[in-house]
Amino acid sequence: MRKTKLSEKIIAVVFLIFVVSTLYAQENGGSADELLSPLEITVEGQTEKAVIDPVSATVYLPLPYYRDSSGILFPISHSAVTSVKLQEGLTHTLPSELDLRRKTSFTISSVATGESRAWTIYGGYQIPGSDFSQWHSEKVPGFITLGSVECGEMPGGTEQSLWDNGNPAYATSGSKKWPTYHVTLPDGSTAARLTTRSTFGVIASGNLFTGRIERNMTLRQLLGFTNKNGKALIDWGIPFEAIPKGFRIKFMYDSQGDLCSLSATLENRSDGIRSVIAAAGYIGTGDTSTATPDILISEPDTNGMRTLSAFFNYGENLKDSPVLSGDDIIGTNDMPVTHINIVFASSAHGDEFKGEKNASLTVKDFELIY
Repeated sequence: MRKTKLSEKIIAVVFLIFVVSTLYAQENGGSADELLSPLEITVEGQTEKAVIDPVSATVYLPLPYYRDSSGILFPISHSAVTSVKLQEGLTHTLPSELDLRRKTSFTISSVATGESRAWTIYGGYQIPGSDFSQWHSEKVPGFITLGSVECGEMPGGTEQSLWDNGNPAYATSGSKKWPTYHVTLPDGSTAARLTTRSTFGVIASGNLFTGRIERNMTLRQLLGFTNKNGKALIDWGIPFEAIPKGFRIKFMYDSQGDLCSLSATLENRSDGIRSVIAAAGYIGTGDTSTATPDILISEPDTNGMRTLSAFFNYGENLKDSPVLSGDDIIGTNDMPVTHINIVFASSAHGDEFKGEKNASLTVKDFELIY
């Protein structure tokens, strides 16, 4: 009897707590889970609102790539919290400084009911100019044309763009039939088109990448790299510290019997060594039959563009990645990410001057997935 009465009292107390929390939620216009949710969280330098998901109890902070106009990378590994807005009567355990590269756990609790809910917060940024809607003109040197050549097909709004292409090297041929250029799609939006060319019997793949190609090549460089590897003329990748799950991009490919390549690697660069920490990418003909568990390819949209979603492989899985070469050094998971290297090419082996003439890859709206 004593045990039964004790059990009844426990049930009554639990029921009372439930009733109080329910009434409190109703008075404040939401469920208990909704009430134990943040209204807003910001960190110093944040320019967009937090994405708060009360169902999964996660907060994602979309951050700017640059901290400010100085061109310094946003300090994602040590972001100072400037504001946490909650419903009245709630408290939180969020630290005053966050490493937004990885998920940080915290709780939100109700003073009135004693209930609490566990949350996680993380962040990431996108690379400016990744929709490929803006293009600018540059004067690049040309040996055959004796002087400079005007190229209006350079990605980004200014010469300081984080994206580049191989047109400055192609300009040495004297041709203005650029391998990489912008096009207008049926819906009026702008995209980048990468087309494999052939000049003087040398294959030149259309390409688009993060980094910077050599602008003032010497004749020795020009003659040397065409017999070897075009990679030597490019400073690959850009500073980057976030840890995305993968990337997403809209693409369309006319293969002409060739293979296109869309890839990204997360890298650590220290002591003069470039180590690959993670890789994601696709090499194929552009249709859904070449999809894998790490690659999702949608049906075409009204522009004829498919959406490719590629997810990063880390650690041991990297050695089987189709986007890495035998020369790549594989890093370890405990290495911090310092750079991201993204490359799109109309011919997957264009860096070795191999490919099919007129193979054409159209891309737009590159986005990192967090």
